[in-house]
Amino acid sequence: MKAAVKCIYKNEELSIDEAIELRSSSKERPFFICISCGEPVRAHKAGANSANSAAHFEHHKRNYLCPFSEGKRLSDDRFAIDDPRAIEGYQKDIKILSSTRNVELAKNRKLKDGYTCQACGFKLELNERYVIECHHKNPIGLGGTRETKLDELVSLCPTCHRIAHTREKPLDVDEIIEARKKL
Repeated sequence: MKAAVKCIYKNEELSIDEAIELRSSSKERPFFICISCGEPVRAHKAGANSANSAAHFEHHKRNYLCPFSEGKRLSDDRFAIDDPRAIEGYQKDIKILSSTRNVELAKNRKLKDGYTCQACGFKLELNERYVIECHHKNPIGLGGTRETKLDELVSLCPTCHRIAHTREKPLDVDEIIEARKKL
């Protein structure tokens, strides 16, 4: 297995020697990203027998899809378990399937509802755009391809839309109104 000798650090490509130097001179532990798969890696110095153990990057966790990831499982020792910090923002390649929605149908529902939440009456225009969402009374995610009619949609503010989706079968407008009364 070939060893990774380059990484990404702050959106720049870095060699293993530069990474080791940065790690030893930095007060905080720098966060390196694998140049192939985008997963976290750490710089590893050359071993005593440098013919078999040259400096390279090791993955924190095994990534079977990356040609630079070895079979060992390394712990992420950047922060203690009770530390309020965490590593975020690194890129990860994932595949997501989502159901399509008809933008024009949603626009028509919002226009018909006067860009007003049908549960709480909230209406806000900010930067020449209305803050309103279009909710499917019968969620698309629960079924396959289907025809949707305008009266199967309702305009909700972001808060009421979030309330609607607090259970698998979304709350209807009357149930949202009742739930808000209890707050």
